[in-house]
Amino acid sequence: MFKNTPLIFLFIGFLVGLVYFKEHFEITVKPKVNNPAVASIKDVKEIKNYTESEVPELKDILQTESQDTRLKAARKLVERVDVEQALEILERSTLPHTGEGHLVVHQIGFYAYQKYGIDSMLKCKDYFLYACYHGAIIEAASDQGFEAIAKMTDKCKSSPVRHFQCVHAAGHSILAIWNYDLPKAMQTCDQIYEKDTQFPEALSSCHNGAFMENLFGVHDWGTGKEQKRDWLSEDPYFPCNGFEEKYQKGCWLNQAARIYQMNNGDMVKTSELCQAVGNEEYEAWCMDNVARQIHPLTQGDPAKSFELCKQEGEKWYDNCLVVNAGSFYSVGGRDQALFICQNVPPHLKQECYQRVISQILSDPIEKDAKQQLCQKIEPPFNNQCFSGIASLN
Repeated sequence: MFKNTPLIFLFIGFLVGLVYFKEHFEITVKPKVNNPAVASIKDVKEIKNYTESEVPELKDILQTESQDTRLKAARKLVERVDVEQALEILERSTLPHTGEGHLVVHQIGFYAYQKYGIDSMLKCKDYFLYACYHGAIIEAASDQGFEAIAKMTDKCKSSPVRHFQCVHAAGHSILAIWNYDLPKAMQTCDQIYEKDTQFPEALSSCHNGAFMENLFGVHDWGTGKEQKRDWLSEDPYFPCNGFEEKYQKGCWLNQAARIYQMNNGDMVKTSELCQAVGNEEYEAWCMDNVARQIHPLTQGDPAKSFELCKQEGEKWYDNCLVVNAGSFYSVGGRDQALFICQNVPPHLKQECYQRVISQILSDPIEKDAKQQLCQKIEPPFNNQCFSGIASLN
């Protein structure tokens, strides 16, 4: 019912920012875990699934081929039950967390801002890859411009991961406001976030969001204004090679999606081009992004990661498996992530489990649900998981 559209490229790219940040930063974070409402339906059995008879909008959201119908149904739902209840209903449904599902929840964020203004950030939840926050920030940006963006992202600072994602959405909005003028968007990101010493990763997240928006052009302000696309090229390394060093991370963490698209889904060719860039750090970021192109190709089956990752070549095979474990976890596939770690070669188990354990510790689910996940981890690696939970406030 949900088609495999070009939107898949957008959400492959989106996973870059989310998973990269969670895998490299979040292990040091002690999140609040006192809100059972943010648990996944798979982990909290007592949460009730809604039926289409109880929530008539679900039929159009889940079963239609029309994106327009799906988005209108989401709008009807949130107008009827308000933001928090709409999010709970969708989280307990079969709506995918990426692709069209992510865009559906943007609608909840649009409505949240229209009704609650800046306080909409207090109504959203971390579901669907932070899509409600994204929608609220996009709507605020279209309403009030750059001043609103700064105020909205400040509201996200209670959680480092949430703040990172809010700023990522800001990057998308900033480029759209500038009508896809990338240099101006980079300057605006710098002006708003370069002095943020509390969250130094925010600046790169803003750059990342703007570069992703440049590749995929997902904004629609409803103005009818033609988008400028001066920063796209058939050069596989453009626009990264048109910017100075401080912008390279945000660019290369998206670039493989562009290369993959240009080469009609040829993963081997994409990997070869990333490895030929001539800079080890750029290559690593690009190959991280290649691994995230592989994740949706698994179609939810983690076992397929082992064969698909061979397309990256021997040098990057291990990294691809670990990245895919993190990607599965980030979209709600907790058991799938553990399956990959359980089946990687022995020399890779420590790295794989360490990455997934960091995500378990920062996952906004109840402590009991975290412990259940730790119990599924083979010894001795589960000791790190249990000790991490014990240290949480």
